[in-house]
Order: sequence, then C-alpha cells, then structure tokens
Amino acid sequence: MGIEDAIKIYGAKINDLLKELIPPGRKDYLSDPIWHHLHTGGKRVRPAICLITCEALGGNPDNAVHFALAVEIMHNMFLMHDDIEDGDTMRRDQPTVWVKYGIANAVNAGDYLLACAYKSILASPVSVEKKVQLLQVFTLTYGKTVEGQALDINARAAEGFTVDKYMEMVELKTGCYLACGMVGGAIASGASDQVVEKIWTLGKTMGPAFQIRDDLIDLTQGKGRGGVIGSDIKEGKASFLYSYVLQVANADDKRQLHLIMSKARDDTTDSDIKVVLDIYKKYHAMAYAQDYADGLIKQAYKTIDEIPVENKTIFKEIASFMANRMS
Repeated sequence: MGIEDAIKIYGAKINDLLKELIPPGRKDYLSDPIWHHLHTGGKRVRPAICLITCEALGGNPDNAVHFALAVEIMHNMFLMHDDIEDGDTMRRDQPTVWVKYGIANAVNAGDYLLACAYKSILASPVSVEKKVQLLQVFTLTYGKTVEGQALDINARAAEGFTVDKYMEMVELKTGCYLACGMVGGAIASGASDQVVEKIWTLGKTMGPAFQIRDDLIDLTQGKGRGGVIGSDIKEGKASFLYSYVLQVANADDKRQLHLIMSKARDDTTDSDIKVVLDIYKKYHAMAYAQDYADGLIKQAYKTIDEIPVENKTIFKEIASFMANRMS
C-alpha cells in the first residue's frame, strides 16, 4: 500500500474518531463552530503519518491512534486561532470560524479543542511511561509552536528582519510541529531514543522547507482563501521572501516594501500587492526561496540516512510525499 492510500485509510479512521470525541450537532456552542471548521476539509496528513510511522517501525497503530488524533486536534486548534490572529476571513474557500460565529466563540472553541487533545492522549492504550512520553512530546510541540507564532506575530513588517531570524522562527513554529506525529508514532512503536532524536532533527529541515513553500503558494495560487493572492503581504507577514529581499534590496525598494507591509490589512490594495511582487521578482526572491527549500529537503534526506533503523524506506516516502506537496 502506497503512502497516499495509507493516508486516505488512516485519515478516514481519524475522521470517525473525531466524531466520537466531539459529536456533531450538540447544542453546546462548541460543536457547531468546531464542525464548521472541520467540514471545510483537510486530508488528516499529520495523524496519518503518525500511524504510518508506528506501523513501519514494527508497532501496532492502535497504540498510536489516540496520539494521532490529538495531533490533528491541535492542528485545527492552531488554524482556528491563526485565522483570528492573521485576520483571515476565508479558509479552504469557506468563512473562517471567527467570521461566522464571532471571535469569542472561535477562541473558546479552540481552547476546548486543546482539552480534547489531552483527553485523547490520556486514553492511549499504552504503558504509563509511554503515555507520559507522549504527553511530553505533545506539550513540547505545543509550546514551541506558540513561541514561533509569537515571533511571527511580532515580526510583521519588521525592519532588519533576516533569513536567519526567519529560520529561527519557523524552526520553532513548524519544526517540532511537523515531526510531532512521527515522533509520537515512533514512541508508541517502542523505537529507541536515538531514532526519536533523529526524527526531531528531520523536522527541523522538513518543517521550514514546508513553510517556505507555503510562503510561495501565497503569492502564486493562494491558500484556499477565495482565490486571494498575497494574504501574507496584507498581513505584513515576515515571509521568507520578505526577509531575503530586506537583505539584498536597495534602500528605495526596502523603504517601499516596508511602507506597504506596514499598512493595515484593509488599506493594502491590489496595486500594493503588485508592487511587492514586482520587488520580489526584481531580486529573484521566488527562485531563491525555492532553491533554499530544495536545499533543506536534501538535508532532510541526509538525516534520514542517519536514522538508526534497518528500513529507512518509510521516512524517504514521507519526505518525498511532503516535498511533492510543496511543488
């Protein structure tokens, strides 16, 4: 069975478990906003990769499924809160939760999801020792992701923002986040500490590569936000392209770039977005970003070669799948 088929099968299982943990249709002011968000789609890739990793390392996926569910719940909690923080009104071409139900309900529903995630991990059918390890992995990932988001929020339209600062931010925001599911699957399988450590290292390269590609997607095809191009520019978001161009552009281009990125979201016009895109093109920022992401993916494959297990195929398949999603 190929990895895409496995993701479909495991993704369907996660959907069923989500309905058990958070039954749709309850009149509690939580179920409706949560399922409005969940019904907008998502392939459940992160939890599926958790279960695929567990099975590939000789474990029973049933021992990892509660952790996988928690990873998916955390992912959706972050998305609901991100939409508020970023001011995004559309997600996967549907109104975001805060737009449909109000900010207070969106924040509260996200908070409830975090409780559901911990509840799911605590229900894992593993030893107390492994359960504690899984809770530590989840808590570490949650904390690091929030630290990265704090840097992201406060780097918006920042002057003097560099590629190094960007990499620090995304390693925190996406490095642990991407590795979390694989790490949990490895722990549930009984893998060694050395294997777990290498998977964390793998996340430090794959996560930023994925985020850089996400920055590029925003400028080319949008991110499922009603066909809107340049949401990151409207937010003044410190993307890879922004950080790179600040390092190489002349003073006039830097000044113009910073002026537009400093504007309020609703004041940023289509013409402003075109100006920023033209500046990025002038300094070949898109090509540089793609090359940088490709270099990170090469590093990821090198890390995979160092994972102390006999069969490294599954990790190469996961890396290839993620790389293809970024192309």
